[in-house]
Amino acid sequence: YQRRVRGSVKSSRLEMRVPGSDTNTYLAIAASLAAGAYGVKNNLELPEPVKGSGYLSAAPRLPRSLEEATQKMKESPIAVELLGQTFVDHFVLTREHEWEQFRDSVTQWEIKRYFEII
Repeated sequence: YQRRVRGSVKSSRLEMRVPGSDTNTYLAIAASLAAGAYGVKNNLELPEPVKGSGYLSAAPRLPRSLEEATQKMKESPIAVELLGQTFVDHFVLTREHEWEQFRDSVTQWEIKRYFEII
């Protein structure tokens, strides 16, 4: 995630934290820089910072699954503008394939939860 750390004019900064070890660091940084440049180019206003628990705020939620995130990217004209149609099409196909593989697997949680029932 990214956050803006406000301080004095000399000490303000932007932090970029990679969400997981499976994240492609290069893609995450490229997408973050492209999104920032897009916001500057289009004079987008930053939303108000979330104060307190983000879970209890009215801030928009990130996708809750790979399937939902993939669908949002597939439908995003901004993703195409920033990353190109060829990249978006290819990346979406790889994530759809990954989601199909995950959906066909039995997780440890399911085994633990439902094994007693059998």
